[in-house]
Amino acid sequence: MPKIVKLEKRTTLLLKVVLIVALAVILVVSFLLWFRKNYKIDLKTDVTVTVIGMSGRYTEEEIKEHTLDKWYEQYTPFLKLYYKYNKADTLPFLEKITVRVTGKKSVEIRAYEKMPVGCILEMGNYLYFDSDGVIVSTKKENVENLPVITGLKYTKVTLYQVFETQRSDLARVVMNLVRQLQKHKVEASEIHFGEDNEIYLICNDNRFDLGTRDAYDIQIGMIPGILESIAGDERKFHFHMENVETSEDNVIATVIE
Repeated sequence: MPKIVKLEKRTTLLLKVVLIVALAVILVVSFLLWFRKNYKIDLKTDVTVTVIGMSGRYTEEEIKEHTLDKWYEQYTPFLKLYYKYNKADTLPFLEKITVRVTGKKSVEIRAYEKMPVGCILEMGNYLYFDSDGVIVSTKKENVENLPVITGLKYTKVTLYQVFETQRSDLARVVMNLVRQLQKHKVEASEIHFGEDNEIYLICNDNRFDLGTRDAYDIQIGMIPGILESIAGDERKFHFHMENVETSEDNVIATVIE
């Protein structure tokens, strides 16, 4: 005997399935529209950029587009979750970039430029360089009060490139000197190279002759103690440290007239 198909029941079941799918689609679309409305950020109005430094190599728009270039970075919940476990990719001439979600539709980006450690006085301008020897900025005045390198001749001083001297090894000496000054917290206003590349420093108007050598860590390491010993003395001194080989060696000092 042939099987009887009840079309009415099948139609009713199919209708229920269609209604459930349609309802699910409506709910999903509604949720996505709500989520987009409440959490999607606008790069122009919802993101603030603070650049810490002085080179001004990148605009705020360039930093925004570089940092928030993926689709999920346009939504604050995903953005917050991502940067809880990851760091932002940096850019050349930047030390680091940090991203912080400050609200449902607000984001704060901080870009830390590589800070200058010294400067070169060339053609009446102060050319600031970072710890890699890259010229990061140029100013009419030494607004950062960083050590000024004098007495050298340069073959290349181009913005955003490593400076080069007539003798290639002297650029390395400059960077070594600056690192040692930072390490020992010595504030030198000038690092001068003489005719035979002998070096002297000016610290608080006192002169420290270091001579010519490959490394100056011992001499610079002694300077804080010397400055402490003459604190309160209104006279200015000329310290001869050319022959100092150890921190126990005597330093000859004469008064600057």
